[in-house]
Amino acid sequence: MLRSMFICSVLCIAACAIVTRAANILAFMPLPIKSHFRGFQPLFEELAHRGHNVTVASSFPLDRPIVNYTDIGPFVNKERVRNVMDLVHMNFVTSVKVKWELGIRFSDVIMSHGNMKKFVQSNSNSFDLVMIETFSQEYTIAMGHKFNAPVINLAPSMPWVSISKWLHNPSTFSYIPDVCMKSTGDMGFVNRLKNTITGLMQSYVENYFYLPKMKEAMNKHFKYEGWESRPPLEHMLKNVSLTLVNSNYAIGVPRPYLPGIVEVGGMHLTTPKSLPENLQTFLDFADEGVIFFSFGTLVNLNDLPKEKLNIFLSVIQKLKQKIILKWIPPNDSVKLSENIMTGSWFPQNDILAHPNVRLFITHGGLHSIEETVSNAIPIVGIPFFADQYLNMKIAEEKGYGKLVNFFEMTEELFENAIKEVLSNVMYKEMVKIQSQIFKDQPMKPLDRAVYWVEYVIRNGGAKHLISDSSELNENFLDVTHMKLHFREQHA
Repeated sequence: MLRSMFICSVLCIAACAIVTRAANILAFMPLPIKSHFRGFQPLFEELAHRGHNVTVASSFPLDRPIVNYTDIGPFVNKERVRNVMDLVHMNFVTSVKVKWELGIRFSDVIMSHGNMKKFVQSNSNSFDLVMIETFSQEYTIAMGHKFNAPVINLAPSMPWVSISKWLHNPSTFSYIPDVCMKSTGDMGFVNRLKNTITGLMQSYVENYFYLPKMKEAMNKHFKYEGWESRPPLEHMLKNVSLTLVNSNYAIGVPRPYLPGIVEVGGMHLTTPKSLPENLQTFLDFADEGVIFFSFGTLVNLNDLPKEKLNIFLSVIQKLKQKIILKWIPPNDSVKLSENIMTGSWFPQNDILAHPNVRLFITHGGLHSIEETVSNAIPIVGIPFFADQYLNMKIAEEKGYGKLVNFFEMTEELFENAIKEVLSNVMYKEMVKIQSQIFKDQPMKPLDRAVYWVEYVIRNGGAKHLISDSSELNENFLDVTHMKLHFREQHA
């Protein structure tokens, strides 16, 4: 009898555990920025592999089916919509305005799509958890209210003030640089002043020029059964259960985080796969080594001024190393030396893992930094915009990379930077140290992300991770709104 009761108890516990683990999850990342989505897609796939039903609203549907993974979208053309040269002149002020403009423009484009309208207005879906991207998409927080589900933020890089202010996470201007600042945390007076200005713009100015537009987008496009009872946008933004951040202190800026903010940078890193035969042969028979040259998904070499492109081509053709160059020449008249292999896409992480790779020439994008550090390959970086300057400044500060300013670049400067990194063993030794630090973690980033997602599900939203300080400004705003309402009634 006791044995039967024991077996029944075990089966009940197991059944409950299965129910707890198997959840319906919505990942809502419709913005057509591939690098942002790519950083979190491995999480969505892993959650599906572990038995959760994952619905993904994005501009990048899978090219292969995965059990328990359902794509909705795309909702916008994924083709490049602007030349990178339109962005290279951004500064600490205009970078904030560009994010505002992007969020406002795409909110209407995305939410006006027929499939998106059907999804928002449908009552046939039910979700236990909603995950949304933080980048210029504050209005999407309404998905949590629609499905009466806890919300997890997905931050594509170290949180900037626009995000931190809702989480009440410290974002001290004196030593925590904005991701678009061209400086590390070790700032002088001028950079601290710039960092303070951009921080104040995000803390206060955007509440008058940007946030009202997000409210308009939410009220216009998120009309579903019960939407009239929806709390104010600010209230919902302060009540997210968790924020997963695609960053890591080993390659970024060490800074304080509340317990509800978790770094998971490097989720996309996997065991290197075997290379296509032509690539494998090219790399295997490189007696002088190989240099991999790629500027990621957003920077096309054909968009660059001709004199800058010619600098790149002239220098790499003089090198004794073999070159793998992510680029398609615009016409057949371009003649390259035999040591150069070109292509529209290459398996970057798998190439960097090859023992013959000596150097990575990069734009300094976050995923490129994660991959080069993971594989212990030193870099020469030519940043263009956004967080690329910060990433390369950190790499240079930590001794495993050399930054080349795009606007000041000459053939001599570019060539000297390459030769310095190749010939000075310090760069290789420092990147080995940084690689060891990056990998020395109690659990893999992907496993950590899955754990915290399931933690939120198990604990019904994990509101206990939210700081009590989130109520302070809210109480102030409530009093302010009451005063304004009183004045309107008695005007």
